[in-house]
Amino acid sequence: MKKSERKSSTMRSRARKVARKRVVCSSKRRRICSKSCSKSKEVISKKLAALKSLIPGNNVRNGSNGIVKVEQLFQETADYIIVLKTQAVLLQKLIEFYDHGDEGSNNEMQHQIVQQHQS
Repeated sequence: MKKSERKSSTMRSRARKVARKRVVCSSKRRRICSKSCSKSKEVISKKLAALKSLIPGNNVRNGSNGIVKVEQLFQETADYIIVLKTQAVLLQKLIEFYDHGDEGSNNEMQHQIVQQHQS
């Protein structure tokens, strides 16, 4: 075997060793990533379940595999927020309507409270 052939053979074996190390490292990274990804999925699932529990009526249905349909959950949440805002405005208008005839200092205090909640 010539000197150049031995050199190239040695270089190839070193290259193989480095390649094996890379494969081992990348597989470790994959395992670590999959563990952290599964933890992230668990956290997200818990948060979605908590959000779902806040919406009255539970109109959001689970998919075929039991997973909450995220888009539908967000839409229901947005709709519920709009309903709550509408109720707040309506209650403020009712307070103004019924307190309009009352000219006492109590009326002034109630208006201040309503204005604080608006901001």
